[in-house]
Amino acid sequence: MTFCRNIPLLRAGPVILGQPSRVKVRVSLTLHSTASPPVRHLATFSASGRSPYSTPPSPSRVFSRPVPINPSFFVRKMTSTSTASRRQPPWTKPTPADSATLPKLKIYNSLTRNKVPFVPLDPEGRKVTWYCCGPTVYDAGHLGHARNYVTTDILRRIMRDYFGFDVVFVQNVTDVDDKIILRARENYLFSEYCSRNPEITSEVRETALRAWAFYLNQSLKPEDIEPVTPELFTVWVSSHANLSHIYAIVDKESKRKPGEEVEEIPLNEKDTKLKMHIKTLLSSAAVLAKAPESAEAFYGAVSSILPKYLDSTAQKEGRSYGMEIFSKLSTYWENHFNEDMRKLNVLPPTIITRVSEFIPENVAFVQRLVEKGLAYPTQNGSVYFDIQAYEAAGHHYAKLEPWNKGDAALIADGEGSLSAAPTDPATVPETPLTNSNVFAKEKKSASDFALWKCSKQGEPSWPSPWGPGRPGWHIECSVMASHVLGGKIDIHSGGVDLAFPHHDNEIAQSEAYWEGDFKDNNCCGSTEGDGKHQWINYFLHMGHLSIQGSKMSKSLKNFVSIREALARGPKGEVPAWTARGLRVVFLMGGWKEGIEVGMGVLVEARSWEESIGKFFTVVKALVAEEAEKEKNGEFVPMKFTAAEAQIYKDLDHARSAVHAALCDNFNTPLAMNVIAELVTKANVYMLNNRNTFSLPALKEIARWITRMVNIFGLDPAPYAGDKIGWRDATVDDAQGTANKEEILMPYLRVLSSFRDKIRALAISSEEVPSTDLLIACDVLRNDELPPLGVSLDDREGEKALVKLVPAEELLAQKAEKERKAAEKERRRLELKAEREEAERRKLEAGELSHLEMFRPPHCDEYSEWDDDGIPTKMKEGEEVTKSRIKKLKKEWEKQKKLHDAYIAWRSAQEAN
Repeated sequence: MTFCRNIPLLRAGPVILGQPSRVKVRVSLTLHSTASPPVRHLATFSASGRSPYSTPPSPSRVFSRPVPINPSFFVRKMTSTSTASRRQPPWTKPTPADSATLPKLKIYNSLTRNKVPFVPLDPEGRKVTWYCCGPTVYDAGHLGHARNYVTTDILRRIMRDYFGFDVVFVQNVTDVDDKIILRARENYLFSEYCSRNPEITSEVRETALRAWAFYLNQSLKPEDIEPVTPELFTVWVSSHANLSHIYAIVDKESKRKPGEEVEEIPLNEKDTKLKMHIKTLLSSAAVLAKAPESAEAFYGAVSSILPKYLDSTAQKEGRSYGMEIFSKLSTYWENHFNEDMRKLNVLPPTIITRVSEFIPENVAFVQRLVEKGLAYPTQNGSVYFDIQAYEAAGHHYAKLEPWNKGDAALIADGEGSLSAAPTDPATVPETPLTNSNVFAKEKKSASDFALWKCSKQGEPSWPSPWGPGRPGWHIECSVMASHVLGGKIDIHSGGVDLAFPHHDNEIAQSEAYWEGDFKDNNCCGSTEGDGKHQWINYFLHMGHLSIQGSKMSKSLKNFVSIREALARGPKGEVPAWTARGLRVVFLMGGWKEGIEVGMGVLVEARSWEESIGKFFTVVKALVAEEAEKEKNGEFVPMKFTAAEAQIYKDLDHARSAVHAALCDNFNTPLAMNVIAELVTKANVYMLNNRNTFSLPALKEIARWITRMVNIFGLDPAPYAGDKIGWRDATVDDAQGTANKEEILMPYLRVLSSFRDKIRALAISSEEVPSTDLLIACDVLRNDELPPLGVSLDDREGEKALVKLVPAEELLAQKAEKERKAAEKERRRLELKAEREEAERRKLEAGELSHLEMFRPPHCDEYSEWDDDGIPTKMKEGEEVTKSRIKKLKKEWEKQKKLHDAYIAWRSAQEAN
């Protein structure tokens, strides 16, 4: 067997707004065997460490740097599973009812890996059922969660508000999970320990040292014979063959000065975890190596290592807990998550389901799978899904990502960190069926996944026929979705990392459960599909938000929480991210593509938002001005020329282009670009027709754009048919902007009118000190009104245009203008100083008299000179050649000019 590598570089990768596309590495391997003809496979490497033996995944999975290749990996994967089983099975295309009138909407379906027409199950074509995987509530939501749920909200709004579907949107809350159990225990034990040990004694320090060593062994697994201590950790990690390069990154980042830019080095998920562990060990080692400043500082520094050690110790001691410690944690973070979603203007679900409220339904669901022979209990009280029996019954396992079947790392991650079965018979819970031969002693296959987990000591539990336990992660969604929406669902969505094994396991257990219940439905007897029940018609997977090449994740601690991102600065500064700004980023990045966090993202999103916002502000000001004119009985022209005809055509084209974009798999990046181009055309129209443009055309454009940005969720204020613009992103009260305009605008017009009169008087009259009056007007416009959120735009031959603009925006513009002016002045002074310095050097060069320039001590090459000081003989006595004399005379004349200028400058200096 031989291996050939062919590595072409293909343009692909995550969408990095404002930056060039990254390079995707595709490795071509030809495997030659005497038993079969050559088989050629394309391997695409992903940041998550997924199997490279793959059908091309979505761009969000692409990791953009070369990965070492282990040929034996491909041999192992190929020999274990046939090529056919790595392909997605046929998909049953829903058939629209004759009476249904549907939009020509196509959606990228993860079940087919291409765009397919969207046909809802509802015969009338109106109702759409949608299940979305919700949060596991054990910590704060971060920008990666915002990416998932805001993007899902965008698609939901487009389906509801643009295409007119009646969307029943169900989202779960996972409040029973291994992560919640671990975090609740750790928090409880750490809080208890801190309360019992308010002072940092030697015993507390010893416990912390043992915790540090425990964390080191668990995370980095050192193989050294001599133990690594906090004092020696820096030396050890900086010289470690496999860790030194990660430490170098951490060390460089720790030495970064505020505001200093450091090159970001992309890391895969494994290296990102190592980086997190090294940073944790370094920070805690620094505290352990010296006397603590305070108990608060000490416990803060060891808060990442001590809880895990305390939990490990408590488990060995057989500690038990009340159910309230788990529910208290999940309830707190669920409320926290809901508040974050409200701030991000994410619509609440139609129906919310919690795992803890569906325990009996989970037990019944699992029981039916056992009765069908597609699941089996084990002696320890757990129940597993039998993949071999499922496939033997004619089903296809892993419909979404069959190429990842058997991936041990992904399977283990999906089963959870508390899933290891106890090997000590004494730890097996006593149940009536413990010794029954209907229980398998172990899992039949490593790929089988837990439907019901036996609860060990220190874990919450509920009764079941198999003993006390809790639902497995995958079964929870199947049960809740099926209970609320039934055995057939239009859309299921979630993050792209959930496709395998979570969503593939959901499909398997749900289709096994519902098989046979829809005999008269064409899906089960269709020749298009695999002849089995199809639980979900469309699977949508949202792309990741990545940072330095890795997905943003709580477990990697490389995340920025939603509240941190949206928080104002210490002086009330507008945050780098706003709810609207985040949504603009996700709209411009597309729903299924990955987005890399970078300055390009912010710059491009802000540019789009500012452009649309300024257009709204101008049109609203013009509308208010027109209303005032009509109120005063003034004539308002309504022209319609070739320019107006063209701008209306531009609007019609934009409407058609946006419709086509949204029908094409919710192509929001294209739709956003179309809107931006229309605003540009409208601005050009106003510029080219300064005092004669048609306000009705601009109002129509502004109203349509207002409707679209409202559909996209960019404005939390209620939408009205004639509304123009969006709410100030910095105002919390949805009515704040409207009330502000209604109250202030009459007074602002009076103030603006007064200023207009003063300006006109100053310009027309010679007796009035016009400079002072104009300066006063500029102070009012530039300094006094911006903090109030008022902008006055002077117009040639007309009154100033009064606009209400967020004060932060005006002050930022003012600060930027002042910065540029200061920079211009600084540069002017620098150039002036440079010119003066050059002039000074030039003048100083003329201090030497032309009569003395060739004589000692300034020159020792000659022995005789004429009356003007020009040499006639060389130092050795020979005559100076004519050609040399000619050259010397040129130098003499040049110095004479310099010397004359110097004398004149000195005379002027003495006179002053």
